[in-house]
Amino acid sequence: MSFTAVEICANALVRLGASPIQSFTEGTDIATSCNSIYNFKKDYMLAVYPWNFTKKFVQLSRLTASPTAQWKYQYSLPADRTMSGLIAVFTSESVGAIPIQNYTLIGNSLMCDQSELWVEYQADVAESLWAPYFTEMMVSVMMVELSFLVTDNASLRQELNTQTYGVPSEFGVGGIYGKAMALDSRDNPTMQVLDDILLEARFGGGGL
Repeated sequence: MSFTAVEICANALVRLGASPIQSFTEGTDIATSCNSIYNFKKDYMLAVYPWNFTKKFVQLSRLTASPTAQWKYQYSLPADRTMSGLIAVFTSESVGAIPIQNYTLIGNSLMCDQSELWVEYQADVAESLWAPYFTEMMVSVMMVELSFLVTDNASLRQELNTQTYGVPSEFGVGGIYGKAMALDSRDNPTMQVLDDILLEARFGGGGL
């Protein structure tokens, strides 16, 4: 069963003992707060880890204009990518192709000396296409963000934060977030972690 953004926030509110919202624009303070917080947290949680259900592989469109930097070509990046770098860049779509690292990203363009490129990247996937474990995680994330607004209870917020992200020794990648990562990894058990500073940063953990 898929959920909408409003339903995810409503579910979080019900679990906190509050009334659910029906719309982000219904005019209540809590609906306005949900509207302000939700997209920020959604974008962050989608981008912070390479979730398998968000991955796409496409050939890039080469732009006719030459880059102004030291590169030969520039390519338009996919419009639906998350702002988290790219998982890998290839010069071929063949099985076993080796990813390259001699490129740079500038705004919404990729600069490179290769005449053809394919990329694996994370897309900003609609809620209806989320894996169930990610939807459940986002409900927990929103419970953390909304808990003090709803209950005025700082201790409850800390308890929910630990439940969602784990204890301090887990550095933000424990709890429900850690379980979601473990479930997601089942879809790609042989995933290769490239020696890339962008990927190293992205595996750093969730937001507190």
